[in-house]
Amino acid sequence: MSTIGSSIPTYSLPADIRAAGTDAVKDYKAAVGFEQMLAGQLMKSMVSESSLGEGPYASTMQDTLTTALTSGQGLGLARQIYKEMQS
Repeated sequence: MSTIGSSIPTYSLPADIRAAGTDAVKDYKAAVGFEQMLAGQLMKSMVSESSLGEGPYASTMQDTLTTALTSGQGLGLARQIYKEMQS
């Protein structure tokens, strides 16, 4: 994956985050990036323990599954991480 959180377009963030300003956007993108990294590690662990972790396309498949898993609303961890960052 690319730099954590950098590939997330600002317009795709929740409206309340965008309205809160530049620092909030930066923090939320970091929280989403952490969620992506965590999901990627979980996916890597799950896939490596199965036959899906073998072959020339294993890494690409892991990245694709992680992106699908965290796109849209993600796992819901980013919002919680963001709230903790604000307190």
